[in-house]
Amino acid sequence: MEPDEPEPLPEGWTAGTVHANGIDVHYTRTSDGTTAKPPLVVCHGVFDDGPCRTPLARDLEDEFDVVLLDARGHGRTTVTAEGYGMEDRVADLIGAIDALALDNPVLFGHSMGGDTIAATAAAHPDLPRAVVMVDPAGMLDHEESPQEAAAWASERIEWWHDRSKEALLEEDDELRGHVEAGEELLARLIADARLRVSPHITAVFEAGWIEPSERYPEIEVPTLVLKADAADAGRERDEANAEYLTDGKLVHVDGTGHTVFRDDRKTATQALRTFLDSV
Repeated sequence: MEPDEPEPLPEGWTAGTVHANGIDVHYTRTSDGTTAKPPLVVCHGVFDDGPCRTPLARDLEDEFDVVLLDARGHGRTTVTAEGYGMEDRVADLIGAIDALALDNPVLFGHSMGGDTIAATAAAHPDLPRAVVMVDPAGMLDHEESPQEAAAWASERIEWWHDRSKEALLEEDDELRGHVEAGEELLARLIADARLRVSPHITAVFEAGWIEPSERYPEIEVPTLVLKADAADAGRERDEANAEYLTDGKLVHVDGTGHTVFRDDRKTATQALRTFLDSV
C-alpha cells in the first residue's frame, strides 16, 4: 500500500532534508534552526522513523532543539540498495549533523540508533556533549542468527506493506494497543513509519551490531544507558557491558520491554532528565 499523507507537524516545528554521505537525510525539528537551545539529535530503531519520537521531542522541546533524523531507508530519507552497515550509518549521521551545523549535540538513540550513536561517539569523541543509549542493539541477547533476523524483518515489512494505515491500526497488536491506551497519534506515526520503511533495511540485521567491549571504551563523554527490565542474569550482563564505558551510568527501567519509553514514558523521561541536568 502507498503510505498516506504524514501526520501534521506540531506548531513551530519544521522538516526538511540535508545532503549527507551521498543521500538526502530527512529530519524533523522542534525549531526553525535559529534557536539558541542546545541540540539533541535522536536516532530511531529499525522500522521506525524520526516522527515516531514525537512524544519524546515534545517532552524536551522547551530545553532542547530536538532533531529527529530518518535513517537511510526509513521515513523520507533516501532508499539505497546498499549502505546499511555501521560505517555508512555513522557517516550518514555525521554528515547530517555537519549539514545542519549542530554544535556539541547530545546524541540519543534507541536500539539500532543506540548502536549508531555509540559507534559515532567512539569514532568522533570530540563531537557529542553526551550520549544516551536506550536498549542499544549491541547489548541485546540475540538468539537468532543475522540471516534469521533479516528473514523475520522481511516478513514483517511485507505484512505491513500489504495493508493500509487504517488496517494496521486495527490489525497490528502494538499499534492497536497504543490506540486502546489513548495514544492514537503515536500509533498513527508508527504506522506511517511501517508503511514507508524499505525492504532493503533488512541488511542492517545482516551487518550485525557493535561489540560493547570494543567500542564503548572509546566513548569519552558522559553516557546514560537506559535498559529494559531484565532478570538477574540479564542485569549482570548489562552491568558488565556498561562497565566498558569511561563515564557511564546504567538504569534499568522496571516493567519495560525493548521499547522502554513507550512502555513507561514517565519513568524513562525522569531518568533522562536527571542525566541531562548533570551534563
